[in-house]
Amino acid sequence: MILEDKLAIYEVIARYSHTWDAKDADGFAQLFVEEGVWELFGPGPEPPQLRLESRAAIHAWAIQNFEGRLLGIHTRHHQGATLFDELTKDTARTRTLVLVTHQGPSDDIPRPHVSGVYQDEWRKTSAGWQFAHRLLRHDRSTPYTV
Repeated sequence: MILEDKLAIYEVIARYSHTWDAKDADGFAQLFVEEGVWELFGPGPEPPQLRLESRAAIHAWAIQNFEGRLLGIHTRHHQGATLFDELTKDTARTRTLVLVTHQGPSDDIPRPHVSGVYQDEWRKTSAGWQFAHRLLRHDRSTPYTV
C-alpha cells in the first residue's frame, strides 16, 4: 500500500498545480479536508503572512485571487522533488519544492514569481488523500503579496 499511497499523494500535488493554474476554485478547495489550513511564511521566523483555516476560507481566497490580482495572468506552479518525511496508513508529512511563474498580457515569456518549499500534512479520507495543512515558506526577502 505504501507505493499506492505515495502515488495518490503525488496525484494530489499535481492536481493542486493544475486546479490553481486553471483558476478552478472549486477543484482547488476540494483538495483540502474541511478544516484544512493553508499558510504562507517568508524566509525568516516571523508569523505567517497569511493563514486560512477552513476549506471555505481557502475557496473564498482562491476566488478573490482569480477575480483580483491574477485576472489576466497566466500562472504555472512547478512542483517537484517531493520528499516523504512520514507515511502511515492514515497520515503523511511531505516537503515539495515549488517555482511559480506568471505571464501577463504584455509578457513575451513567463517570469519567475515566487519559489519556496511546501511543507504538507496529509490525511487519508473517504475521498482519498487530502491536505490537512499546507504551508508555503517562500524564498523572497521582501513580503510576498497575496
